[in-house]
Formats: sequence, C-alpha cells, structure tokens
Amino acid sequence: MAPLSQALSYLTGQRPLHVFIDNPDRLQQLSSYWESIATHCASLTMKLSSQLRFLGLLTLLNTSPSLSSTSGQCDTVQTQASIPSYPVALQEYSYCGGYLNVSVWIQNLNYNKIVELYYADGSGQVTPLSVISLGWVSMVDGTNNGWEYWAAQTPVYVDGLTKLINITYQALDIQQQYLQTLNLDVEPSGPPPPSPPPDPVAYASPQGFSTDITTYLNVGASTQPGISKVRMFDNISPDGAVRGLVTAAQSKTNPDYWYHWVRDAALTMDVVVMLYEAASSAKRSFYQDRLFWYAQASIAEQNDPTAITGLGEPKFNLDSNTAFTGPWGRPQNDGPGARAITLIRFAEAYLKYGGSQSNVTQSLWPAISRDLAYVVANWGNPSFDIWEEESSQHFYNRLVHRRALLLGASFATKLGFNSDAATFTSTASQVNSSMQVFWDPQRNLVLYEYGPVLRGKSSFKDISVVLGVLHGYNQDGVYSYTNDQILASAYQIATSFLDIYPIASTKKDKNGNPLGMPIGRYPEDVYDGTGTSRGNPWYLATAAMAELFYNAAAAYTAAGTITVTPTSEKFWKYFAPPADATLNRKYTNGSHTFKEMVRALQGWGDMWMRTVQHWAPADGRFPEEFDRETGQSVGAADLTWSYASFITAGAARARAIGDNAWLGRVADL
Repeated sequence: MAPLSQALSYLTGQRPLHVFIDNPDRLQQLSSYWESIATHCASLTMKLSSQLRFLGLLTLLNTSPSLSSTSGQCDTVQTQASIPSYPVALQEYSYCGGYLNVSVWIQNLNYNKIVELYYADGSGQVTPLSVISLGWVSMVDGTNNGWEYWAAQTPVYVDGLTKLINITYQALDIQQQYLQTLNLDVEPSGPPPPSPPPDPVAYASPQGFSTDITTYLNVGASTQPGISKVRMFDNISPDGAVRGLVTAAQSKTNPDYWYHWVRDAALTMDVVVMLYEAASSAKRSFYQDRLFWYAQASIAEQNDPTAITGLGEPKFNLDSNTAFTGPWGRPQNDGPGARAITLIRFAEAYLKYGGSQSNVTQSLWPAISRDLAYVVANWGNPSFDIWEEESSQHFYNRLVHRRALLLGASFATKLGFNSDAATFTSTASQVNSSMQVFWDPQRNLVLYEYGPVLRGKSSFKDISVVLGVLHGYNQDGVYSYTNDQILASAYQIATSFLDIYPIASTKKDKNGNPLGMPIGRYPEDVYDGTGTSRGNPWYLATAAMAELFYNAAAAYTAAGTITVTPTSEKFWKYFAPPADATLNRKYTNGSHTFKEMVRALQGWGDMWMRTVQHWAPADGRFPEEFDRETGQSVGAADLTWSYASFITAGAARARAIGDNAWLGRVADL
C-alpha cells in the first residue's frame, strides 16, 4: 500500500481512500511527509472511528481500552488498573510520536457528561489550548452499566507536553463536578512527531478581473444575480411562515432546515439592508416593509417564554415563531449580535431616507437594545459556534459582538441614549482586548476557537475566521481584510482543502479558465449534507473566500501600499507568484510589484466565483454543498445563506472594479 493510502487507512480505520494529487512535484513533496504519518500511525492501536469522529471524539477500536503499542514503541503508563473508588480516574496514558493517548474510568452517574484532561504544554504553561475533550468508548464489562471507559488521542506536538495536571468530570444532569488531581510528569516515547507538510505549490497565476466572470455577474432576471435574489426572497416570509421570518432552506426533510435560524436570518436580512440602501426610491418600500416585518418578528422572539436560553436560542418554528425546544446546540450567542448589526444598519438607512426617529425608537430600538444588552452580559461566555457543533470561545462571535457594540454605541448616541452608549463602548473595548488570544504565532494562524481540540479539529482551521471578518469588521482597521494575520489564516484554510477534495484536481473549467480550490467549512469536517461520512465544499464558503479577496484588493488599492511581513509572506508567495514580492519590503501603488499583487487578489476572487459557477446546477439554484468527489449538489436545497453570500461576493467585486451601480441594478430587478 502506498504511504499516503496507508496513512489514511490507519487514520480512518477503513479501506484506503482515493486521494487525487495531479501535480507530480506536489506528490513527491508529500511522499516523505505521509510516510512519516504512516509510520507513526502503524505504531498505535488507536484509530479514528468515523461515527465518533462526527462527535469530535477519538476512540479505541480494539476490545480493550489499552493504549499499548503493537510494536512496543510506545511507553504506556498504567495508573489505575481496577475500578476506582472515586467517580473519575486516569486509567493509563502515553505520549507517543507527538500524540497524547489517554484512557479514563468514569462512573455512569447520569447521561450527559463532559470529561476533560488538562495538561501543561512544552513551556510548562496551562492554557485553554492545553485541554483535551475525551469521548465515550464503551461500558465496563461486569459493572451493570455502572462504569464507562472514556479516551482520547490528540496531537500535541505543536505546543508540546510536559505534565498532566488534572481530569474534570461534569455530570451535567445532576449538576455535579468531580476532579482528579494528577501532576504527573510526562516523557515522550515512540517515533518522532510527524514533520510539517511541505508548503503547497501555486497552480495558477491569475492577473486581474476576467471577462467571463463579469458576464456571469451581469444583472438580469435570468442571470445568476437575478436568480439568487429571487430565490433568497422566496425564503423570506415564505408561505406558511409568520411574516418576517426567514427559512434557512427549502428543505423540510433529510435535512430539515424548515426553521428560522437567528443567525442565518440576520445575515440574509443584512443583504436586504444592502438592497434597501441601493434601490431606487420606487423600489425602496418593498425592502423597507420586509425589514420592519423582520424587526417585529425579532421582538416576538426576544419575548418568547419557551426560549430555553433566552436570546441565545438558535432557531424558531416558522409557523408560530416559537422556539424550537428539542435537543440542540445552545446557546448560540452570535445571533443577537448579528441581528443587532442588521437592525442598526437598517435604522441608519431608514433615517437617512427621511424616516421618522420616533418610529425607530418605538419599532427598532427595543429589539436593538435587547440584543446589545444580551451581548454585554454574555460576550465572554462559552457559546456554540456558527456550525452548531461545539461550545467554546469563538473568534467569529467575538468579532461580530465587537462590531455590534461599536455600531450600537454610535447609534445610541444619535438617539440620545448616552448611558447605553457608554456601556456599549466600554464592553467593546473589553471584547477587543480579549481577541489577542486567538492569534497563534507558532501556527501562524488565527484560531477559530480558543479552547481544547473539539470534534477532532486539531488543525484549528475554519472558514468561520474569514466569515467573521466579512460579518464583523467595523471598517476601523481591527482585523481588516488586509490584516496580515487574516491573510495568513486564509492561505492556510484555502490550501488545506487541496489534498482533501478530489474535485480540487479539476483546475480549469471547460473553457480552460482556472478554478479556485473548492472551500469547505474545515478540513476535518464529516457532515455530508444529510449525515456523517466526509465533509464537502460549501457554496457560501467558496463565495466567502472570493469576497475576502475582492475586499482586500479594494482596500490595498485605496491604501496605496502593501508590505510583505513574515506573517503574510507565504500568502503572497502562493497567491501572487508573478509579483515576486520580497520579505520586509513595502510596495507602493506606482510599482509593478504592487500592481501584480492587487491583480492576483482580483484574479483569485474571480477564480473562486468561477468555481461556484462551474459546480453549480444549470438552473442556478444553490444547495448547501457540492460533493467532494463528483461536484453534484448535496445537502439542503435552496440554502438561503448560499444566495446571500453570492450577492455579497458580487457586490464586493463590483466595488473593487469600480461598478458602484451593480447593487442598485440588482435591487431594482
């Protein structure tokens, strides 16, 4: 078996997967890397369970929870051979080949549990990153389901490991927490940690905007912008829904997305605000009516007594506008922040067009102020992410909260609510100070969350970082489109999908024009649109990367300078090789290098829009995802966010190219 297939076979515990790498140089570069991975994996009996990987858990596939190596290379330390007298106890552990492997005894006191192990990293520090979430493996035989084995295998070689500190066991249903103090010094064993993979080699060098994408984005009833607008509005106040609600998709079964998600609705209605601002006076009332309906529905949701987590409730039933009360990932605290941004932007535009301030105070400010009060009280609390999969401290949430608070402070001042404005400003400053922890200089990456490895996402790469900038940047230089840390992260996120998605080997469309690599949510994703197997590219994620690059091109053009730093060097080497930009050099808009760098950003933006076009259905109706192997549509049909992201990406391109009337033409269709 080839090293790559062998490594993937060990990692998945399944038959070897077919991975397509059509660049011989790239394949040769990866050979030694995958061989080291395969060698490492062969020394362990621990493998990934596909089902448990969906839950973010790493488990043991052999009948015993022992972590001993079949080759004897891993030194396993046994600390508790039999059932303990306390509800939680470390059974055994090893630090082998850069991976920490642990097995724990857990007394089955209730159903819902959280088990975490805290350790000190290579510098002896204990941080939110030096925490491992363990997963259920099996019941302990002969205990009448009274005891369970929990385990984890997690790569820790990036930050290192020196000591196991403690294990916590939260029995959520009975609201009890148990702690085992460890303070065990740990020595590495087994093979050396895997070497970092080689940097990917650029496969395209686009230069500037392309005429085919200009044609693709021409505004008309039968073109993609027109289709996207119509389909998006089909999902706003659809038949059978309370007026003002937004369905996530036209999909009622497999999967059932026939709900109003607070986040998705806010992002969709923010596009409606954009159209309201750009529309002619004759068309403006159409958008204005729907935005007021949305505000009324939002106030009803804020006061819904069935909402389990109050304003943090993620989704509502369309026919009644009452909270969905079944099991779900809650709270989702980004929702109130996103909704506040949308309503503030609408209120500002409404006043600009001569709307009544008393109407704003009575109909919009109550919803805005409630959302912002929730953000003030909850911005620092753990929350589920935008994918509704894990609770932690998320970069996306923080940046959206910061923007909401700053916009809220300015708007409150305009309305004369100075005390509220002061509170929002003060809290925004706290949020801003807290965001530094998301930058990891060792990984050269903005971490999507600051906390333990969850759902097997040990890469810490997630398109939510890019989406956070698109939705949360407040035009004040903080995490801007041209921020070096954001560019470095975009490079890592985008290129992480090159060797994961087989369709990424399709580098050109039928006319020979280059395609951008398809973009998914994160490399470790296993959600396939209806269940769990292997994750796919998403239309909204691919369009989001295009939007970021268009915005960056426009921002650099306006600023007139680009500086290549150690943080951004790999970004520029990959995406703008013809520019041949030099580290620590500052380029101005009169130079050839500056022009080539901006043209590269424009060209890559068009490449990703071309990817959307290439894999989209012929009728222009976007689902949630496209299959990683075939490119066929999968997942929820007519996903509202897919259409909204296409329109915002198109608007970003229009701004970058200087077509300030494009959005108005879409609005007036």
